Amino acid sequence: MKQFTLFLVLLLPNFVLAQNIPLSRDLEIAYQLQLKEQLPLSTTAIQPWILQVPDSIVKTNSSWLKRKILREHLISVNEDDIRLTLDPLVNFQGGIESVANKTTYINTRGFILRGKIGEHVSFESTLQENQASLPPYLDIFAHRYHIIPGSGRLHGYTGGKVFDYSMSTGYIDYTPNKHFNFQLGNGKNFIGEGYRSLFLSDESFAYPYLRITSTFWHIKYTNLYTQFQDLSKYQVDTNYFRKKFSTMHILSWDVTKNFNFTFFESIVWSGKDSLARRGFEVSYLDPIILYRPVEFGLGSPDNELMGFMGSYRLNRTTIYGQVMLDEFRLSDVLKGNGMWANKQAFQIGIKSLEPFNINGLFVQTEYNKARPYTYSHFDILSNWGNYNQPLAHPLGANFKEGLVHIRYQQGRWIGDLTFISALYGLDINNKNYGKDIFKSNDSYVQYYNNITGQGLRTTLTYSNIECRYILNRLTHLEAVLGILYRKEKNEQWTQRDQEITLGLRTSIFNKYGAF
Repeated sequence: MKQFTLFLVLLLPNFVLAQNIPLSRDLEIAYQLQLKEQLPLSTTAIQPWILQVPDSIVKTNSSWLKRKILREHLISVNEDDIRLTLDPLVNFQGGIESVANKTTYINTRGFILRGKIGEHVSFESTLQENQASLPPYLDIFAHRYHIIPGSGRLHGYTGGKVFDYSMSTGYIDYTPNKHFNFQLGNGKNFIGEGYRSLFLSDESFAYPYLRITSTFWHIKYTNLYTQFQDLSKYQVDTNYFRKKFSTMHILSWDVTKNFNFTFFESIVWSGKDSLARRGFEVSYLDPIILYRPVEFGLGSPDNELMGFMGSYRLNRTTIYGQVMLDEFRLSDVLKGNGMWANKQAFQIGIKSLEPFNINGLFVQTEYNKARPYTYSHFDILSNWGNYNQPLAHPLGANFKEGLVHIRYQQGRWIGDLTFISALYGLDINNKNYGKDIFKSNDSYVQYYNNITGQGLRTTLTYSNIECRYILNRLTHLEAVLGILYRKEKNEQWTQRDQEITLGLRTSIFNKYGAF
């Protein structure tokens, strides 16, 4: 570990001092591209990564303003045992959507405060305030669900075309020794090696959580306790949103240096049922894996999910996959009868750092599939969702998807391409065909012969190309030119979006809306 820390100091002088690598696909790729020695697969399988990463500033004779914009943190303190940085968070973006002949924009202002106290405690706090005029497909999404994908609830929603929303995140992190890490925060987590996760992704809004990570031998064991929210308050006479809770166990084992096997389980339950206000179920605080006996002992109607994940690394190429089992009846699976309660999701993917010895290149291709009714539950408050968005894949269930992600960097220039092709079945004629995880699975359309894509058969083509120039390596301030094309088509309608944008943004978070 000492050799690895020294290695980081030599290679990565421009990374931030916080202990968490930001939950950003782009930063994770950039980070791995700079490493000659690779991180353990048990580390990369659960995000944000928990690592000690040093921070430094290149001194120059430039003016104060130029240094702050292009080379340094806005405010930096490094005295005794206290280290702090404060930087602005911005996304000033303007564009034209040519199909609807619409002007689009995003106006984001905020800050990110990171710090470390001594050798064992670190923290982070972010705040963003946003106004946006969105391309038509996201405009439709915002009107339907009253949220912006991954970015929070609309303020003072009046059904207009300009949306106002905000998000704040933060955590405090305590690492007493090399075996344990404790993190209490309000934010997001991601489980998997893929572009998507079929276990837990960062697609929904931030939520309160407690994460306990234990590392010993070749095993990393994570307990994640969370509180989610159901936004359907219009269904009840109340002024607050209903809460639901989840406990997750993730056991990640590096069987060899190049092969990892991960077991995932989660239980999710409503904070209040028809009989009483439950709150956080104390029995589910048990840190030991395998919930089913506990759930059975409670006589519980709660929703349990279980999954397996594997990854194999050969040189700088990783093959990975996930299997999610929401409900599983082996006899019906073997018969292939399409029984509605066989609710599973599958992922297979491959990603390569610098294939064909091309410096700065990253290529990833991935296939995802979720059967109808996966992630839903008979109790609509116990589905695998938060803030009107799925906690796993943004398409919910009843879909097949293939995607390609290519990133190429030379110096400060970055080119990024994401291409997605998907097939899914939408609900039609007031029938539940299994895509909407927020509907009760008791309203299934048929007992047998359920197939992926049933319902209103819809195809999706999505592509996003970005050309970026890094202005400040420390704060990740970038100038961005983007081109978006999206087409959603079925027998009843066709929705097209074509947008070109130009902007200035702090690229430390993932972009959402790739669906």
